[in-house]
Amino acid sequence: MRVALVSPYSWSYPGGVTRHVQALAQELRDEGHYVRVLAPFDSPGRFTSLVHHGAAPQRLTAPEYLLPLGRTVGFKANGAISNLSITPHAVSAMLQELRLGRYDVVHIHEPVAPAIGWFAADRARLPLVGTFHAYSDRPVPNGVANLLGARRVLGRLHVRIAVSQAAAWTGRRWFGGEYRIIPNGVHLDPQRATSTGQTGVGERLRIVFVGQPVERKGLPVLLHAFEVLRDEIPAELVLVGPSSEQLARLMRNPRGVRALGKLDDETKRRELQVADVLCAPAVGGESFGMVLTEAFAAGTPVVASDIVGYREVVRDGVGGVLVPPGDARALAAALLDLWAQPELRARMSSAAAADVQRFAWRPIAAQVLDAYGVAIAIWSGSRPPKCRRRRDDRPNHTTYATTTHPVWRDGGRLSMIVKDQQPMPRASLHPTERSELSGPTAQRGQFP
Repeated sequence: MRVALVSPYSWSYPGGVTRHVQALAQELRDEGHYVRVLAPFDSPGRFTSLVHHGAAPQRLTAPEYLLPLGRTVGFKANGAISNLSITPHAVSAMLQELRLGRYDVVHIHEPVAPAIGWFAADRARLPLVGTFHAYSDRPVPNGVANLLGARRVLGRLHVRIAVSQAAAWTGRRWFGGEYRIIPNGVHLDPQRATSTGQTGVGERLRIVFVGQPVERKGLPVLLHAFEVLRDEIPAELVLVGPSSEQLARLMRNPRGVRALGKLDDETKRRELQVADVLCAPAVGGESFGMVLTEAFAAGTPVVASDIVGYREVVRDGVGGVLVPPGDARALAAALLDLWAQPELRARMSSAAAADVQRFAWRPIAAQVLDAYGVAIAIWSGSRPPKCRRRRDDRPNHTTYATTTHPVWRDGGRLSMIVKDQQPMPRASLHPTERSELSGPTAQRGQFP
């Protein structure tokens, strides 16, 4: 199958959606599908940092399956920074690729996001699947989107996916429609899973935080809790994402805190594996929390805020502990309890490694492929039948209309096959018909 994955977010400022798209693309490619990712890509430079609130992009090499769609601009949205492309060049390049790429399906991530996701949903004349990643209860931005025609644009999607119940609630609340729940996936390492719980418990509690130093992620709450905790027990806090300069603006005395900045995926996984606990103190606006499943895959229990997106991932008391959002004292108390009960921590570590199986990429990719099949079937049924005429040798020159339907052939390749032929008056044939088919036998052609 030929799949186009469309993302409005910058590839070189990777967040949860970009990591999801990258992992899905790799999973589909491993299964033999042709995948092309259409997303913006920012090169390093002073101008790039200027339009992204001083943040520099990661120095990444674009993978061969990525079609870069130009630069982005950082917008403050939903308590974080969204790096979106709003240029006509990006939209034009994307639409040209969708028009000429002979794709079987287009999978748009955040189709309501300007401008790439929006125009992909509005202009592409192909089977469309949209995945909704965000949770939002704010009426103003969603109301403005509807005034601009969001319900009409999103109504062109043939299948809607939400990564969680929280994301599905957002979609239904503001834009209507029905949603399949297909969560974010995580890559599982069998070797890492077998070593879960076998490392000894040290005297120092090793806490790790992964995320951006933005309001929504709740880093100030964690730093305040750690200031209390470090005076009570030996503890170390490792920050993955924030830089030393950003930490200095948030904390006067960073004793016991190490800011590592942005790390590659493998280094981040190692930090998660050696940590005793992951802390995710977000104050809201989270629809899922991919870092939680990444910690579970490393066999690391979590202490997370009791918010809607996290409740679907963390089972309180099983693979982690949920605490009231924004409550630094409750957060410090939960971390203190885990330090005082190493056997509880070891039990949660084993439970986390077992619980994460429900987020393994292989079954999740299978669900996504099933959604593609449904979208293709709906799209083919919504188009006028392909009618092709033939002339019989009989004197009345009866005209036959042959209707084609989608079938799967050749290792997943989508084809069309004639299912039925009905005599019909010439005047009733659709004007877009083609006359190259002759004879009543079933013929097959490629899906346009």
